[in-house]
Amino acid sequence: MLPIGTAAAIIAITLWTIASTISKKISRGLGANLVTFLYLAVSIVPIAIGTVAIGTYSISTAGALLAALAGLFLSLGFISTFKALTTEHLSSVIAVSEIYPVVFVLFGILVLGQTINEIQLVSMVVIFAGAAMIITTEKLRLNKMMIPAVVGAVSWTIYWIIMTYSIHSAGTFALPILISRVVGIPFAIIFLLINRNAVSELKLLGKKIKASRMVMVMVALTIIASFSDAVGDTVFGITIGSSVLVIGAALVALQPMVVSFFGFLFYKEKLTKVQFLGLATMFAGAFVLSVL
Repeated sequence: MLPIGTAAAIIAITLWTIASTISKKISRGLGANLVTFLYLAVSIVPIAIGTVAIGTYSISTAGALLAALAGLFLSLGFISTFKALTTEHLSSVIAVSEIYPVVFVLFGILVLGQTINEIQLVSMVVIFAGAAMIITTEKLRLNKMMIPAVVGAVSWTIYWIIMTYSIHSAGTFALPILISRVVGIPFAIIFLLINRNAVSELKLLGKKIKASRMVMVMVALTIIASFSDAVGDTVFGITIGSSVLVIGAALVALQPMVVSFFGFLFYKEKLTKVQFLGLATMFAGAFVLSVL
């Protein structure tokens, strides 16, 4: 039987994959800044429901401040990733965003004192090696247009590290995640206002709303993606608070493999031979890791 922390990581991957697949379409239609604002605003609802269901409302001042600080990096991570999705392949962007599981593995071992055996270590190295192959071109060069995705990955890495401290400090995962999302909204608005291109996009979008129902469809898709992402974050909070953070983080690195399939299915994205090899490598590592 799978540990609850491992099962939670698998569920989170599924939900995040749904959100990521939809996000590529809505980022092109609404723009990265507006999508980030809608993502955070809508996501408050399912997370608030989860917080009430859990019934734990107390949190230390330090835990609350850490969660609030994490909201800044959460917002920046969303904007940067959505920006990359407007021009680059879904599979490549999401693969880059999975840098943070690598950091989580090191964090779990070095800071939290969690242990793994030799086979698990090799499996995780194989998974990360496969992810590295996915983000390269046929000439093994990193696409410069992927810089926003790298910024997003670094932001989310910092976000989850801060949230780990906040969750362990609070003794619960839902409330810190809720605080980070609420605080992330004003940061998203600030990023929106200081971005001249984003303001122009909003004015143009206002004209489109009057002329087309397609924008409303985009908003509806944003709501679905936001719910999926929010529930995924909340569920992953279980993994963070468990004793299998290292294993859960390694499994999250499997997401690019799943996303690559959806990218091909819905957006007709084609992978290079190196990227296909990366997918196969990640699958092998994840399979070994999951059966141990």
